[in-house]
Amino acid sequence: MDSLHPFHCALKGIEEAISTQRHLRIHIVVAGLVAACGLLLGLPYSDLVLLLMVIALVVITELLNTAVELIVDLVSPAFHPIARRAKDIAAGAVLIAAVVAAAVGIIILAPPLFRTLVATPLSAKSAMLAATALGLVGSIVAALLPHHSRSERDQLSAASKKLRADR
Repeated sequence: MDSLHPFHCALKGIEEAISTQRHLRIHIVVAGLVAACGLLLGLPYSDLVLLLMVIALVVITELLNTAVELIVDLVSPAFHPIARRAKDIAAGAVLIAAVVAAAVGIIILAPPLFRTLVATPLSAKSAMLAATALGLVGSIVAALLPHHSRSERDQLSAASKKLRADR
């Protein structure tokens, strides 16, 4: 049983990140839609492997970004410019991974998707691909919309009250 402990810890960490990190959940939804699109298009295995690699890159950087944010919050609970820089740099890594993944996805998926939609616009396959593409676009738009969770609002409110009290 001890040999399974590291896997249990890793899965627990992934579960924690998924349950607390909105952007990670969005990345996972986008990854699922991209994978579905690739499978529906019947992409060659090499293209599917490349898509899986960039999906993994984005998920891994998001997990590492989450870990960096938690560590920074632990060692520097109060605002500190160096803490902010560390968080911004980690977020930058996620942004680069996501932009590269999006570019790879577009390069691989766009030509066969366009060919399929133009060749058989009224087929069931085209309808499924169109629905998948719309879901993908909707997920990306949702990721770009500003969103403050209740705990973030509570933290901002508490910080604001503390600043007023300190004056």
